[in-house]
Amino acid sequence: MTFGEKLKVLRKEKGYSQEEFAGLLNVSRQAVSKWESDRGTPETDKLLQISNMFGVTLDYLLKEESSDENMQTDSYYVSREMIDGFLSYKREQAKKIAVGVGLIVISDVFSCFSDYRQMLLPFYWGSMAIGIAILVWTFFQPKCYQEIFTKVLIFDDTLIKAFREESNRNRKRYVGMIVLSVLLFFFGSEFLFMVENTISREVCNALNWFMDAAAVMLLIIAGTSIHAENIITQNAEYIKRKNSRGKFAWVYIALPITILAVLIGFITNAWSPVFPIIFLFCALLVTVCKLLIEKRDVK
Repeated sequence: MTFGEKLKVLRKEKGYSQEEFAGLLNVSRQAVSKWESDRGTPETDKLLQISNMFGVTLDYLLKEESSDENMQTDSYYVSREMIDGFLSYKREQAKKIAVGVGLIVISDVFSCFSDYRQMLLPFYWGSMAIGIAILVWTFFQPKCYQEIFTKVLIFDDTLIKAFREESNRNRKRYVGMIVLSVLLFFFGSEFLFMVENTISREVCNALNWFMDAAAVMLLIIAGTSIHAENIITQNAEYIKRKNSRGKFAWVYIALPITILAVLIGFITNAWSPVFPIIFLFCALLVTVCKLLIEKRDVK
């Protein structure tokens, strides 16, 4: 990959036209065109500006790489800005999913108070409907950063080394969130049982649903964050596994999780065993709808 090819990729990734990019560097558009066609090279001060602008090293910009290694159609250069944008996108998506699932779980709070059940019934269905609407809306949003999911990524060596170190530090925080989630889920009800004498059973049941919702939301956010960072740090292995499993590999993961959730529901009575089956059915329904829409758009 030549300097000109790298510069063109970096410029387009930022969304700059040649004229806009030239204005930022205080050079002519013809100069940028000449650089990108490898008919010239910027002066040292301009190279430093380009390096700082795109967050890459001079070594990456100037070192020409073999075409066999880096001109493959399934390769894609990723800057630090794009990595941060991708992670921010995945975190926001995880928060929306967590809120949707949390509202569905919390809806059962309104069925805990038997004396006011009829009065609270609209709140139950309202919370359930809003949660489902958020999930459906999130899943039907246009997908961003598809290159990261489908292509073998090319990184600057310094960038990926720093990111892996940062990811290892983040992992401790995410593991802590998962541990807190497990503690809330399995020991929250035990704690509420201990204080049941001071507060009513109905309030205890309501608080238990709030704890379960918080546990699920923490688990979704932490799990998604870990998965997103793993896509970057283990990109080649991720692409290989994804290609070998196929597009809808999530179904094979969802089935055993659903069975496990149903069994836990039966044994602990923590939730209705029907709920996990409903969630799986909704996920399959959304997938089918998306396939039909994609097929229609292709036509």
